Amino acid sequence: MEMSFDDELIFRLWIDRIDGIGLKTKKKLIHFFGNTRNIYYAEYSELLNVVNKDKACLINKDKQLDMAKSLAAEYEKRNIKVTYPGHGLYPSKLKHIFDCPEILYIRGNAELLNETLVGVVGARNPSIYGKEIADFLSRELAENKIGIVSGLARGIDTAAHTGALKAGGTTIAVLGCGINVTYPGENAELFAKIERSGAIVSEYGLNVPPTPGQFPTRNRIISGLSDGVLVVEAKRKSGSLITADCALEQGKQVYAVPGRMNDALSEGTNNLIKQGAVCVTDVKDILEDIFGVSYVDVDEKQESDYEKKRKKNMEMLTKEEGKVYECLSLEPVFIDDIAKQSGLGIRKTISILYLLCDKGIIKQPLKGYYIVCI
Repeated sequence: MEMSFDDELIFRLWIDRIDGIGLKTKKKLIHFFGNTRNIYYAEYSELLNVVNKDKACLINKDKQLDMAKSLAAEYEKRNIKVTYPGHGLYPSKLKHIFDCPEILYIRGNAELLNETLVGVVGARNPSIYGKEIADFLSRELAENKIGIVSGLARGIDTAAHTGALKAGGTTIAVLGCGINVTYPGENAELFAKIERSGAIVSEYGLNVPPTPGQFPTRNRIISGLSDGVLVVEAKRKSGSLITADCALEQGKQVYAVPGRMNDALSEGTNNLIKQGAVCVTDVKDILEDIFGVSYVDVDEKQESDYEKKRKKNMEMLTKEEGKVYECLSLEPVFIDDIAKQSGLGIRKTISILYLLCDKGIIKQPLKGYYIVCI
């Protein structure tokens, strides 16, 4: 049989579109028959050696290779790469995980999947502090030539991708839906930016809608592509902790940003630290773990990048501006509290806040509340 496309790819696309044949079943079939071509040509009686009658019937009655060829042409037209274990484009890190995807769809630069990468995950409804920290650490990692992997979800995922893009770095989004489906819809612009400068990855083909069960399984791909996984904010029972568990099972390092006691969004991360995750209070905690302690001079007392930036900003400010700036941190502070703490009165405080916003050293994440920029 002559085909204009990779022979194995056509058969992978054929079996991938059969409803009712999941990843575990595909793995069993491929292990037994050696490849998907042999599955296609297997007799019903041979299929029964691996699967039950219902699944054997599904496979036996669906022999539409023309549909698979049309799909291959459509992926080529859309510049979507399709790969599988043993194929040249398949990411080397995923080859070694227990339940590696049997087919993978990639938009953007597939070569980036083999670079040094850190997964950044966390709450979908994080605090403003959590979003700022995720953005900041992702930016810092990107500036140090480490790519960011996340899941394009609301909250920490979005902040992580955005931070990497701000630094002109690499970011990779792993989807829990079809390779052409933007979820959530509000991230359509971010999706496009990631495709242009990074990569979009999914084990689901065209038009597969997002369903709850698909998101936990995609987490193994986030951790599988990563050299370590950073959790920024997570409740005690959180999908982000599934990614951390996947990382540990795959022999990867887990990093966690500590949070306040009795804060629900910090329970998960604080527990990870108790269990041995690397406590991250500065990007150097991750860099030293990945590159070794020689990456920084351990004999020299290191100020955090956040502290250095605050000190530098203070040097540029007038006395009154400094009083207002000193009232602010990464936690939002209400304008009345700033006026009271600075002792400058509400009118003067408002005037200075506008000036500091124009200088780009503070911002207003919520109406009437201010934080420092990092």
